[in-house]
Amino acid sequence: MFIPAIKGQGTDEQQKKWLPLAYKMQIIGCYAQTELGHGSNVQGLETTATFDPQTDKFVIHSPTLTSSKWWPGGLGKVSTHVVVYTRLITNGKDYGINGFIVHKSLPGVTVGDIGMKFG
Repeated sequence: MFIPAIKGQGTDEQQKKWLPLAYKMQIIGCYAQTELGHGSNVQGLETTATFDPQTDKFVIHSPTLTSSKWWPGGLGKVSTHVVVYTRLITNGKDYGINGFIVHKSLPGVTVGDIGMKFG
């Protein structure tokens, strides 16, 4: 899902940067959309990406336990990067769902294993 997400939703610049790395397995990616509190109801996402004009960066925040990303199994074990889906907030306005490529070793990123899964 990592490569198809970038191919389908990434800009030309993002595709040129990330796809060769993923194809050569220089990075290992996964896809994080599902949240604990809403399952796969994309419009119900609680995780936000808020633009901070002071730093010229986006701050990704899962404010509640129910906004924890759930089921990206590879993330906790082997992935180095993730396409994480959030609500894009700029100047207090919600622009809907957008994906962000996040390196899992960034400050504030916590990963773990939810235990045994079926299937």
